[in-house]
Amino acid sequence: MTANAWLKRDIVGGALLVLLGGAVFYQSQSYGIGTLGQMGPGFFPAVLGVLLAIAGVLIAASSKDAAALVKPSRAAWRGASLVLLSVLAFVAAAAHVGLLPATFLSVAVAGFADRRNSLRDVLTMAGVLTVFCYVVFIWGLHLQLPALIWEW
Repeated sequence: MTANAWLKRDIVGGALLVLLGGAVFYQSQSYGIGTLGQMGPGFFPAVLGVLLAIAGVLIAASSKDAAALVKPSRAAWRGASLVLLSVLAFVAAAAHVGLLPATFLSVAVAGFADRRNSLRDVLTMAGVLTVFCYVVFIWGLHLQLPALIWEW
């Protein structure tokens, strides 16, 4: 693939991210953004939309330094697959077992994306992040997602 093709690819990809970020930001306006002290339901999507648009601008702006095409290694595919699987595991588990087990499962799956992590390291990381999520989201922010449930 030529450097010119990469330039076009980066610019088009960056433009698509800007459009998607703008659409997310626009849609979040209908939910009510609120303030930093009293965040409304549209605050988080609005921030995400702005960050997505900024990422798109940065990608498009950096396209003048086109990189060579590199075939991802098996380790890269394995890592990317496990991170994606961890997100899907969280989405599937959260509604049935609650925030804490879903967080533990998600972090444990993503922890194996790096082959250097031992089972002890992954379980420690999952445990610590699960406690952190409890403190921040359940205790601190009073998130409406139950901490523990059993609904299959």
